[in-house]
Amino acid sequence: MKRILFTILIITPFLTKARGLFGGSTVTEYKASNGVTYKIGDTVRLGRGTKPDGTFLYLEDHGIIPNPRSTRSLPKEFANAVAVVKNIRKMKVNGVDKYLFSVNPGGPMRYTVFIDDAIEACEIKPCKTPDSAKPATTGSVADEIKKLKALMDSGAITKEEYDAQKKKLLN
Repeated sequence: MKRILFTILIITPFLTKARGLFGGSTVTEYKASNGVTYKIGDTVRLGRGTKPDGTFLYLEDHGIIPNPRSTRSLPKEFANAVAVVKNIRKMKVNGVDKYLFSVNPGGPMRYTVFIDDAIEACEIKPCKTPDSAKPATTGSVADEIKKLKALMDSGAITKEEYDAQKKKLLN
């Protein structure tokens, strides 16, 4: 009994400090830069690691007691796998709001990831690419304008919305 009490007294300050290292506030969901809204319990699709050896730059394991100076990257074997979102924290980093996800790609380890940075690097999919900002067209410009005209005629969109979308397509 004395050993258990001694262990608790010794470890508690370390665990308290570990929780405070990342700070911020816990949130239950976040709409990331790729347009996906992630919630606790959801899965994130992993892409490929961006380090030269194929490991992940943005998915890091800080150990049982987090230590920012001692990190291990997620191994390249996890490329194209999924990880379960265990926690989402909103925090300020250099005055900018960032979202830190704690994820489990399988096994006992949890990894942390600044989600938008990983999306930008395509370590998380769908990733943010220059082409993702452009609207997807499935046919010719004329076909798209016909679809917009039909939507306007049916009352689904206004004349102003039709003109704005038509202008985008013609540019």
